[in-house]
Amino acid sequence: MSALNDYYAALERLKANKPTILPKGSAINNDTVALEAGRKRGSIKKSRHAALIEAIEQAAQAVGQNVLSPAQQVVKAKIKTKAVKSDYEQLQEDYEKLLEKCTSLLVENFELRQKLVC
Repeated sequence: MSALNDYYAALERLKANKPTILPKGSAINNDTVALEAGRKRGSIKKSRHAALIEAIEQAAQAVGQNVLSPAQQVVKAKIKTKAVKSDYEQLQEDYEKLLEKCTSLLVENFELRQKLVC
């Protein structure tokens, strides 16, 4: 059996959730397919196995796994960071407004007490 056939057989076993080497429920990606095929991690190269990589990505998406490249992961993390920072700034503004309102009410309360005492 050729290496390519081993990879495709390993992919089918992972899609069926019946791996022989890896534990059940393993993620479907290039490294797990290579390991399930009895090869080393990283042995599936884009330059040699473009069709296999496409099949792996499709299988992962069909299973519902999120297949993002490192660049896409960085972009997603930056977007999430911006959203969290924006939320933090909004909360900080709200806090400042509430603090001003509380201080204003304390001053008003103090002035009213002074009028009652006199």
